[in-house]
Amino acid sequence: MPDRKGDALKSLILFIALLAAGVFPSWADDAPHVWSFVVMGDTRDKTTATTTGISPDLGRLAEAIASEHPDLVIHTGDLINGYYTDKDSPVRDRFHEMFGNWKTAMKPVYDYRTGTGVPIYPVRGNHEDGKLVTDPGLEKAYQEEFGAMMPKNGPLNEKGLTYSFSHKGSRFIALDAYKSKKMKIVRGYVDQEWLDSTLASDRRPFTFAFSHTPAFRAGSNHDSPFPDIYSHAKRRDILWNSFKKGGVLAYFCGHIHFYSRGAVDGIEQVVVGNGGANTVSYKPGNVDRRVSIHYPAAPMAAADVGLGYLVMTVDEGAGKVTGIQKLWDASRRLWVQGDTFSLEPLQTAR
Repeated sequence: MPDRKGDALKSLILFIALLAAGVFPSWADDAPHVWSFVVMGDTRDKTTATTTGISPDLGRLAEAIASEHPDLVIHTGDLINGYYTDKDSPVRDRFHEMFGNWKTAMKPVYDYRTGTGVPIYPVRGNHEDGKLVTDPGLEKAYQEEFGAMMPKNGPLNEKGLTYSFSHKGSRFIALDAYKSKKMKIVRGYVDQEWLDSTLASDRRPFTFAFSHTPAFRAGSNHDSPFPDIYSHAKRRDILWNSFKKGGVLAYFCGHIHFYSRGAVDGIEQVVVGNGGANTVSYKPGNVDRRVSIHYPAAPMAAADVGLGYLVMTVDEGAGKVTGIQKLWDASRRLWVQGDTFSLEPLQTAR
């Protein structure tokens, strides 16, 4: 039997805590909701010799995500191969075609032609970063195919790339890390001034942030000579402290092609990079020492990393969030549960 009195008490405590902090939630008049969202990432093809630019597993992934009936989906970047394409590939420099293939595969979730289904909110990965290659058409194609559909409340030169949106009692912060900022840093640097202002403008008990790369090193695979968020330790620490001050519950990312989860200062960093790209091994020794690893519990070979996504269920009445990782079991040809966990915003809200 559900503990209705216990859930009501938790909800009341959460409400009082927000009022004590001088925050009156705009959603306070609404009844508590139980709803879910899905996190996915790194859905590009496994090889440079691609004919589509997308993972051959993306269709299966889309069908499974649609069956979860989430309220929304967030994608942590590297939707397509982008610049990572052999010169002899049929899709060379045809970025619109690759994005079109991605949209077709994701039709079970959202139909981009009719504008119906579950909304998808992506951020760019390094494979959507046109400045790394001679063809500037990659960034232009991303802006036309996805950026134009995203909220335009980000920094002046990042409209549709960096943005925020609210859903029921939750807030989502999408951070692009591939745009030239005020400093001469192209990659791995977010607009901190905008982030601080955004976090302070609308405090909700369930706040989530997402970008492409981990903020704290999660593995040594797929490193490059170009800096990522974890390459700028001082700025990364400022970013993380702002998350803590702003009550961010979890930070979702990808880039490293496996799934892992760990906490730094009470904030969960969840790497969801197993969306169909070529998998890599997980080695605990390659993780930043500040991260308290929660999953996996042991090293994992690249061959053992399964295709997957993450379902996050927000229970506003109970004042908690639960996560369930879904993995494709190829031998049994069915989806199984992997990592499971729960988070409570009262532990992190300031």
